[in-house]
Amino acid sequence: MKRQRTLTACVALVAASVLVAGCGGDDEKSDKADEGKIAGTETTAPAKPSPTASEAAGEKDGPDLSLPKDLKVVTDWAEPGDADQAGALRDAARFVIGLDRAIARQDVSDEAYRYYSYPASNARKAAEENIKLHVDHDRSVTGTRRLHKESMQVVKAHKTVVVQFCVDDQKYFGKDLKTSKKIEGDSPEDAYSKYEIGMVSVDGKKWVAKELKATTGDAECA
Repeated sequence: MKRQRTLTACVALVAASVLVAGCGGDDEKSDKADEGKIAGTETTAPAKPSPTASEAAGEKDGPDLSLPKDLKVVTDWAEPGDADQAGALRDAARFVIGLDRAIARQDVSDEAYRYYSYPASNARKAAEENIKLHVDHDRSVTGTRRLHKESMQVVKAHKTVVVQFCVDDQKYFGKDLKTSKKIEGDSPEDAYSKYEIGMVSVDGKKWVAKELKATTGDAECA
């Protein structure tokens, strides 16, 4: 198996009833979701551009999503016109930003990723394992990751939406905290992955990640 340029893609996650694909590294797992099945996607015409990572970090009604100067997450898409899809897509991206923030801060209890994930869910547990893996190996992350090629499936109106997007990590790397050196990947395919996130609505105010699958080297995202 290929070793990853970061440890992030090595955590196996699940969206709906799809089995987890293989992932390089030492902690490969598989699981099943408790409901629904991903059967295609459903999208609407774009309305206005979605907020950038820095704009999302400035939200007053949520946790601090600010990142270190050497780390950036860019959302390369337009906000959907449908309110459910727009909210689920926005908060799925914030969950990813929160995960990177926790890794950079070396804090398994960071509020941001916990705020945008369902308690005791596969997504929350996988994020915790991911962060802990970085902390245990004195690793962080640096560079820019780009989220793009988004699609959404509304499973239940105002309740459940499955969000999919590609993650371009060509300019995103692991960082050895002991030496402060950037860690290069062994294969160009490591730089591309596909995220599938089952998002559920909480009190009509926010969406949180409950089920998640991350596939490294996805051909659709290269």
